[in-house]
Amino acid sequence: MSDLIAILATLLPSAAASPCLVLDGLDLQREIAYAQANPSGLAAIYATGSTAGAADDRALADYRARGIRVIGADLERRSCEPSGPETVRTIERLGPAVAVLPDGTERALPRDGWNQRDIALVVEDGRWRIGAVRSID
Repeated sequence: MSDLIAILATLLPSAAASPCLVLDGLDLQREIAYAQANPSGLAAIYATGSTAGAADDRALADYRARGIRVIGADLERRSCEPSGPETVRTIERLGPAVAVLPDGTERALPRDGWNQRDIALVVEDGRWRIGAVRSID
């Protein structure tokens, strides 16, 4: 139920949704786009011109070109705090993810450490999207 609420929050920019809930919904849509190797699903979560979106698009295109699907590319979030009107500060990392090769073989993808980021959320085409992602050192 909470996944459904998070996805609905991304579609209701006029509602007083928590920015962290909106980000949860966008992250869930990202995970689904990777699992389906769906570039339009991935593009739907990023604002036009987003460098984070461009990086994700390149990664997905590379996987697609090799016939690979990625399962479980969800983000584990240790914390999420609003840091501005439409910005959140998170500490997160990629959760356990598996690359499914064309022959059906599964390979665990490497895990990264915890990263602190500021993520700007914007409304574009009547829905929330990720505008910018800035790493905090």
